[in-house]
Amino acid sequence: MAHSKDRAAILRGMTAAMKLHRDLGTKDRLDPTARVDVYGAIARTGAVLMFKPLNPLLGAFMREGDTRGIVITLQRPSGVQRFTASHELGHLIMEHEPNADGDDILRRGPLESSASSVPIQEREADAFASHFLLPKFALSKLLRQQQWTREDLRNPHCLYQAALRLGASYEATVRAFERDKLLGRQERVALLSIRPRDIKVELVDEHQPSNWQNRDVWRLTEKDADTVIEAGRNDLFVLKLREHRGSGYLWTFEELKKAGFVILKDEVDAIYPDRVGGSKRRWVLGDTSALQEGTYNIEHIRPWGEKEAAETLRLRYQHSPGREDGLYWNQTSQALGAG
Repeated sequence: MAHSKDRAAILRGMTAAMKLHRDLGTKDRLDPTARVDVYGAIARTGAVLMFKPLNPLLGAFMREGDTRGIVITLQRPSGVQRFTASHELGHLIMEHEPNADGDDILRRGPLESSASSVPIQEREADAFASHFLLPKFALSKLLRQQQWTREDLRNPHCLYQAALRLGASYEATVRAFERDKLLGRQERVALLSIRPRDIKVELVDEHQPSNWQNRDVWRLTEKDADTVIEAGRNDLFVLKLREHRGSGYLWTFEELKKAGFVILKDEVDAIYPDRVGGSKRRWVLGDTSALQEGTYNIEHIRPWGEKEAAETLRLRYQHSPGREDGLYWNQTSQALGAG
């Protein structure tokens, strides 16, 4: 357990995060996603938000006179960027001294006693980041949406997909579920012994991209219908959908393909191999690097018969912000409008 000064710092950070969520009405803004808008929260404070290549730093909080600013690295995946942004927002909200942060903020757990050697303002920002980016109500919403059980949370593939949908790093997501007592300490240790890169490799099977840097793999199913998929421009989609081939129904991906989705692999597996004419699982791997933002329908139809779809999977796709050098796009738009 954490020492008394650490517990006090955790409580201050948690309280500040929950107060900001109440002020922003975050819980009511989540529909149809479980992802907290951390960049929008920073923008609403009036602070300047920028993205720059900062290697080896992840981010920094700056203050000069009445001007406050947050800088986030371009050289990390979206989940790491967003967790870093939440940490820097914690520094801002709790009026800490200017600070630059490296990889260590990703490895510190809010429940570990070893964190007593960490400066108090860092402990406060750590706790703020965990509770702001990954509040209990967002975790609960995601579990309901995906129909995941506590048993599912022991699966690293499940935790990796949870991290993508919550917009946080894999490690921060695992620690948040432990924080809320949905995982035990030994389960957390086991999950964190597995590298996200190894999970990605398993998801894409034999297809291996030339570069995994800043690239994630989304496993999309019928449970993602009508949710917002906020993904990076280099991310890959693996769609696994139940297909009633015995009745002549096939999933069509025409709208996605017309919008720039490139299918790299398309296979069909029997869900119950011993059953004749049973349902099968359509397995499609696709590249999103040219996919435009928008809402797309994937329809389960009889291509050679009536065109009425037996079911429709509607995906709402958005690009993750923070991948281009310069000001946060929302603040750029406001500046152009003011000019």
